Amino acid sequence: MSGGVAVRANLLCVSWSAGQGHVFLFDLEARQRMSAWSLPPGQRGYSDAAGVAMDEHFHLFVADPHNDRVCHFSAFGRHLGDFGLPAPETGDVGRDRPGILDRPHAVAHFGDTVYVACGDRPRRRSVQRFSRRGEVQRPLASGGDIEAVFGAPRAVFADATGVLVADTLHGCIQRFRLDGTFLAKVNCGPAGQLARPVAVLRLSNGDLLFADRGDQPGVRRLRPDGARVAMPDDVDERCHDPQALASDERGRIYVLDRGGERVQRFGADLIFDCVVVDLAEHLLDYEPGVP
Repeated sequence: MSGGVAVRANLLCVSWSAGQGHVFLFDLEARQRMSAWSLPPGQRGYSDAAGVAMDEHFHLFVADPHNDRVCHFSAFGRHLGDFGLPAPETGDVGRDRPGILDRPHAVAHFGDTVYVACGDRPRRRSVQRFSRRGEVQRPLASGGDIEAVFGAPRAVFADATGVLVADTLHGCIQRFRLDGTFLAKVNCGPAGQLARPVAVLRLSNGDLLFADRGDQPGVRRLRPDGARVAMPDDVDERCHDPQALASDERGRIYVLDRGGERVQRFGADLIFDCVVVDLAEHLLDYEPGVP
């Protein structure tokens, strides 16, 4: 299972995959589903849906790992096009090039730039950048070294402060400026323990919140210098297999967990608020293409 979550104003978007990729859009104030649709089939047949990002116009960018693309939709579900250059049919070296999305897993948006985290193996160009119109920009360089590789990053986050990359196989979070300049690596796990960050966001005070699938699975919090911050007990008690994170304008945190089927909301203090969406309640009456 894969999926993602994004929040802007009163809209919550959840991407979900089972047989093909699906997108659900919810009104948080009315607490009801507004629309739902399926990703169009790609060149490889059925589609997939991993991470999702939403811009200030409520356009949606959904990663499709199965077809090596990011699908661009309007808020009403109209397919506006795809990001990603065609990948070579054979050979592996040609897949590690600017603009080619090799199994994209996560998407972030800020300003005029769309960031895409890719790959199931170490690659140099695992974090690709595009303009909002789909034009290829210079990829991020791991550690600021164009010859270094990312460890199959599963998450990317962007805000006015800069860009965060969950460098999953390397067990760290990499920090960049918006212009792509590398700043620092922050180790996610204590010494001697394996960390596997798969989701990341920046809190309003600058702390880093991430979902870990390593030796200490769960939602964890770090200072920008890597010092660990204690979490409320009920975060671990309530979050089962967290896989995506998002925050709203009020600083509230949304956690996609339980196989990508549930979204829980926590306050800015990370105290539990409510279950916002349980997709199991919406799948019974869901027909692709029907709001």
